[in-house]
Amino acid sequence: MGAVLGDLDEYFSPGLTLTVRGQKYVVPLPNAELGLWCQRMARAAGAISAADTEQEMAAAVARVNALPELEGDLTLQQRVLGTAYDEMMADDVPHHFVEFCGATAYIWIIGGEEAATRYWQAGGRPEAMRPTNRQERRAAAKKATGGSRTAAAAATRSRASTSGTSTPRKSAAAKKAAPSRGKPS
Repeated sequence: MGAVLGDLDEYFSPGLTLTVRGQKYVVPLPNAELGLWCQRMARAAGAISAADTEQEMAAAVARVNALPELEGDLTLQQRVLGTAYDEMMADDVPHHFVEFCGATAYIWIIGGEEAATRYWQAGGRPEAMRPTNRQERRAAAKKATGGSRTAAAAATRSRASTSGTSTPRKSAAAKKAAPSRGKPS
């Protein structure tokens, strides 16, 4: 007989709680159908952005169109936020906040808690999600290369040499011949 594991709820407690204007909204776990649909949608969208030719673009769009329809006439935000969506509507949460919460929940479904946290803390701005200084870029490069110092160093560009690229100096005669009066010529 194989291993018998305890109830998953005892060990695994994923969840997403979004705080909007001091109010906490708990986003329920998506059912399997919604989770798989979101993952397929993300893959199809990635294929669209990676397409280099018209044929690749057409194939990627066909993949999106081939995705199964989910039951009901609900928006993506209604689907991914679940009961939290209804609570936000009851609390009269502004539309843009609901959209942002929905995007965060979608990212949570396809990318996990860490990806959702980065998106939330960056205010949805992709540029804010990237490392902003040299130390963070080096740490990210090191993590991406598995800690290899050589690979991490290769990811950091070295400063260009200025040897032999200086501008020619004016001769003393040229300086005397054209005295500067502080006006551009």
